[in-house]
This record gives sequence, structure tokens and C-alpha cells, in this order.
Amino acid sequence: MLYNQFAKPEGVAGKFAGMFMERENKELNDWTLSFLDVGKKDRVLEVGFGSGAALKKIATLEPESLYGIDPSEAMVEMVLKKLNAHPNAKQIGIFHGEACHLLHFHKPLDKIYSVNNITFWERPAEILRHLRTLLSEKGKIALTIVPHEEEATNDTTEVLGGQLQNLLVKAGFQHVCIYYKSEKPNDAVCVTGMKKGMVG
Repeated sequence: MLYNQFAKPEGVAGKFAGMFMERENKELNDWTLSFLDVGKKDRVLEVGFGSGAALKKIATLEPESLYGIDPSEAMVEMVLKKLNAHPNAKQIGIFHGEACHLLHFHKPLDKIYSVNNITFWERPAEILRHLRTLLSEKGKIALTIVPHEEEATNDTTEVLGGQLQNLLVKAGFQHVCIYYKSEKPNDAVCVTGMKKGMVG
């Protein structure tokens, strides 16, 4: 039941789960976004936005466009209320569903990120290949995870880092890099990749 609420929060309990994730992911969101260097000309997508804390922060950077997709109706409702009064609300698009359901945007995305969410994806390799098609030629992706499973250790984090690296490479991403951050209960890992091999 708890797993389901974090994977796809529903109802009142789901909203509480979303608020818990927001507190826990605050530093992880900041750390993940530090690898993307979001600018005012960027078009950004978050996959699995939860309570929308990272979306709200990115909105203050005034990117050209900002999008988020999440399978939880409870989280979509929460985020719409949170961002409705934001001064950049017209630049924000919120979608209910899975990342594989996203169609091509009228302009390619520049940055895609996901925090503590890819472990809930049913077909991560397929979804990553699809997300790559949505990126511009210089586009970049960042995926962050902290393992919470019982008996997980920092070794688990290293294994997850290797798995994310392999997934991104198989999906066609280049210049794939792994970064670690000391966290509780276990270290965090962020793996980044470029649509093309250039750094930027």
C-alpha cells in the first residue's frame, strides 16, 4: 500500500505522500537541477513531478517553457493549484499520464529530469528511448535515485548508478556521467546524458 502511494499517490493519503516526498527530495531536486543549468531559453520537462516543488523552483528561472507529467491524479490536482497563481503559469504545461504517452512538442525540449521516479517505470528502456526523441540536438537528461529498500546500502546506490548508465547508453544517449551525493539513508546517484556527444 505504501509503495503504491509513492508510485502513484491517490486521494488524501496520496497528497500526504506527496508532501513527504517534497520534503525528502528538496536537496535532491536542487542537486539534480545543478547538472542542467536551466536558462531562460530552455524548454524543460520533469517526469514524475510529485508535489511540484522542483517545477515551482524552475518556474522562477523563467524558462521558455516548462512541462511536467505524472500518473497520479492527486499530484496533478495539487500541482495545478500550486502553480495556478505563479507569474509564469502560462509557460507551464501539466500532463496526467505516463512519459511514453507524450507526443512530440511543437519545439524540441532542452532538458529532461526525474528524481526518485524511474524505479516506478514499467518499461524504463523504452521510455528513455522515447524521451530522447523529444530532446533537441544539444538536449540533456538527468536521472536521480536514492534507494530506500530494506537492507539497501551505498553499494546498492552504485549498482543503481551502473544500471541507469546502461539504460541511457542503450537508449542512445552519449557523454553519460555518474555523480554521487552523501544522503540518508543511503547515498544518492544522478546519471546524466546528452542526446549528442557534445558537452553543454
